[in-house]
Amino acid sequence: MSLARSKNLERKLNLISKEASTELNNVCGSNLWETLGFVYFDQFDNKDKIAKANFYYGQLQLVKELKSFF
Repeated sequence: MSLARSKNLERKLNLISKEASTELNNVCGSNLWETLGFVYFDQFDNKDKIAKANFYYGQLQLVKELKSFF
């Protein structure tokens, strides 16, 4: 992979990560999820909030895994 493509991929992954973190902060009302992980989502009563939090947390995990390859 060329250097330019690698940098573009890194920028895109950073954007996805930032969006996911922002959405998780909005859903959770704080950044406490960063220390507790997905276990924090079990305290929600609303299934839609749980689903949204799990989706964005999954995105963060995927970005983290992809970044480990380069």
